[in-house]
Amino acid sequence: MKATITIPDNINEISLGQYQRYLTVTEGIEGEFLAQRTVEVFCGIPFSNVILMSHKDVKEISQDMVELVNKDVEFKHRFKIQSQEFGFMPDMEEMTSGEFADLCAYIGKPEDMHKAMAVMFRPITKTIGDKYDIYPYNGSKEFGDLMKFMPLGVALGAMVFFLNLAKDLVNATHLSILQEMEKEISQDKQISQKDGDSIRTSILSHKEKYSNLIE
Repeated sequence: MKATITIPDNINEISLGQYQRYLTVTEGIEGEFLAQRTVEVFCGIPFSNVILMSHKDVKEISQDMVELVNKDVEFKHRFKIQSQEFGFMPDMEEMTSGEFADLCAYIGKPEDMHKAMAVMFRPITKTIGDKYDIYPYNGSKEFGDLMKFMPLGVALGAMVFFLNLAKDLVNATHLSILQEMEKEISQDKQISQKDGDSIRTSILSHKEKYSNLIE
């Protein structure tokens, strides 16, 4: 079969919606069928046309697409969908309870990535130099479907940024708890050098607190 197809060579030429569809249609499959569905989704070719392509071409294009979506990505604060510019929430410390609850609900589910992006990114309403204001959050439904058209590299970069931020927060909290444990253990030793029960109880109590925090 001879045909001209467009093969993305930049991760931001792939939309978040395409990536979500890829994860859905390739779940539980492998081999040639996996390669065919990969080409179908990322190159926008009907499956009926993909199966008429040469095995060599399907295999090479599929491998290129997998390598492309697995490359490291940069975190970008802003992007455009057509003429509308979207910006990442300017101050995560000012995140509302509703934003936090929705982000926690969506962040770990591939099928809900567009909803997580609708929490992180919203239309820019005002720009002053490098700073900007964004549209207030009224639930993920408002811009969720639109986020399926955002560049995949921007979406993955935001995911990595947020998860690294969460990891740093947990590590910082862990350090604080360990320091508190050491302080309490030291105090316990001063009270009774012979009685190890209170020390063990203190350690177990703090381990439980930390386990609950991680969860």
